[in-house]
Amino acid sequence: MKKLILSLVAVVAALGLTFGVSAASADEQATGKVQITRVDNNVKGVDTAANAYQESIQVKNLGAESASMTGCTLEDLTGHTYRFPSSFNLAAGAYVYVRTGKSPSVNPASWWNTGPNLYWNRTSHQYGNSTDSVTLECGGNRIDRVSWNDFTIRP
Repeated sequence: MKKLILSLVAVVAALGLTFGVSAASADEQATGKVQITRVDNNVKGVDTAANAYQESIQVKNLGAESASMTGCTLEDLTGHTYRFPSSFNLAAGAYVYVRTGKSPSVNPASWWNTGPNLYWNRTSHQYGNSTDSVTLECGGNRIDRVSWNDFTIRP
């Protein structure tokens, strides 16, 4: 049974299948200390303004020193751009979720509120559920980029 599960995991990984949660692959990761480490692009259910906060990009500082995010942006394929607050610093080893929607005021102990969050305050979902990419740029330099392409295997 263990071999079967490991084989299925290997097939899914080899085919590049994703299920709404993506992580940067080794060949896409930048050499910089700040990287995109997780993408939650396809929330459960119908995309609405009420659940847009569930869509997020996790950015992590893998370096040993604090990183200023002044002049840094996240941009998708269609050019929608999130600008980090000018005074925002990402401590060494820390991460932040950049959430598409507005902060919901209910149940602050929910799963989505487990880490530090920045909110884009959009009223609609930003990222494509089936295909898109997000690029992290700082000072006009590309730091990292993650792409995804979900597909269904049909008989």
